[in-house]
Amino acid sequence: MKKIYMLWLAGVFATALSAQNPNTCDGTRYTTEIFANVTSTTVKFGENTDYQGDFQELYMDIYEPVGDVAAERPVVVMAFGGSFISGDRSLMQAHCERFARKGYIGVAIDYRLYEINIFNLPDSIIMMDVVVKAVADMKAAVRYLRKDAATTNTFKINPDFVFVGGESAGGIAALHTAYLRPDDVANVPQYVTDAVDANGGYEGDTDDPANSAMGYSSEVQGVVNYFGALHRRYWIDSDDPPLISLHGTADDVVPYNHGFANIGFDIISLDGSGVLHPYADGVGLVNQLITVPGGGHGDFPQVYWDSMYVASGHFLKAIICADNVACPVDLIVDDNPVSSGIYQGGNTVFSESTIDLGSQVIYKAGQIIELGNGFTATDCEFSAIIETCGGG
Repeated sequence: MKKIYMLWLAGVFATALSAQNPNTCDGTRYTTEIFANVTSTTVKFGENTDYQGDFQELYMDIYEPVGDVAAERPVVVMAFGGSFISGDRSLMQAHCERFARKGYIGVAIDYRLYEINIFNLPDSIIMMDVVVKAVADMKAAVRYLRKDAATTNTFKINPDFVFVGGESAGGIAALHTAYLRPDDVANVPQYVTDAVDANGGYEGDTDDPANSAMGYSSEVQGVVNYFGALHRRYWIDSDDPPLISLHGTADDVVPYNHGFANIGFDIISLDGSGVLHPYADGVGLVNQLITVPGGGHGDFPQVYWDSMYVASGHFLKAIICADNVACPVDLIVDDNPVSSGIYQGGNTVFSESTIDLGSQVIYKAGQIIELGNGFTATDCEFSAIIETCGGG
């Protein structure tokens, strides 16, 4: 009997990515925790009014590796989950600290929420407006960071490599930040256009008047999506930012496929990761999906969190350093089995499962496996047929 999860191996990516960052692409940074300690700084990046009309100042916590001498560091901006009605930026602390220990700058941001009660239950039109407000806030955070890089350079951020991500509602905000763009106007329903227009256009109107960053770019170079979704898959194009996602097939809050987000009642239709990634493959966008069979809304075995942690580091490093992008492949394993647990060799990641093997087994793309029963990782010899990533 064998239980299959997922395996990824770095593959060929034929399309040129952004220019390499020669000062920090040393082979270990961005994929390995090379810094022991992290420090954080809280700054204001914007202000605006929420859906109820209440004024809100918006802050971010910026996590940096202690002792880092790099002149420029890529940044990952993370947004918390909570169905756009609850949560706060402290929920992203662990993600940001882990990114910082790998040599990124991790940033946890505020965004405006909807104050829900029995008298103002939201419908799809309201929720689209709330999503667009969150997008405006995330874009303001990106602009703030690029302004800092261009002026005081307090945080030594590389403005060419700004990534966004988040969990659940935060993932929804990140996906819309990356893929809801003016060039999608032909596929944007009128009610979405109305929400965009009411909130300052595609750039949004969130800013700090005392330290304005308007005019700086809000473009992002990739998305790290934890069980978020996008209102329309058709907004994804081949030249959009690459996407990596983690999502459970039994998610009853944010759908894995097409469906409604649910907070006790349906609030807005969404295309989940199980729809977005095949569509991204079809249009030629570089992407990677880690699917949790039977997984709920973030209720996953630790192995899947670990897999996303490892895979996202390699995925972003590939963009930063113009490496091969992580791709699924068929792996031929000889001289099996090997010891159980998580094994990472080169760009290959094995993780937990149980398995019965003969002398040679071929694992199909998209598996993570634990190789068990008495051998060490060095006893496992393998070769792989490298396939091209979606878009390659």
